[in-house]
Amino acid sequence: MSHFRSFEAEAFRLLGTATLGDDLVNAVISDASFVGFEHSGVGYFLTVHHPLLPSARLVLSQPIVSGSVGGVIGSYLAFIGHNELMLEYAAVTDVPANIRDLQVQVQVQPNAT
Repeated sequence: MSHFRSFEAEAFRLLGTATLGDDLVNAVISDASFVGFEHSGVGYFLTVHHPLLPSARLVLSQPIVSGSVGGVIGSYLAFIGHNELMLEYAAVTDVPANIRDLQVQVQVQPNAT
């Protein structure tokens, strides 16, 4: 059972595939163990564990991946370490507590020049 919503899986694929590869990203999405979820008010953190994730710290921030829903626009980052992935969604405005139950639209932002 996946602990990712479809839009979170899409965001993680966009952030992680170039560094981790398709097979590992798909394995994490489908087989990771749930560690925790925290809503911060202006975002949230979803943490999962998978034994094939690297133990060394990685920050996945490229490409710039945004998520929008109901006028709220935020961005996704992925932090990896100790065989865990923490997917962060952060905005500059209040994020609904039920955001994971909504249809978040994920897209890659063009590079700023």
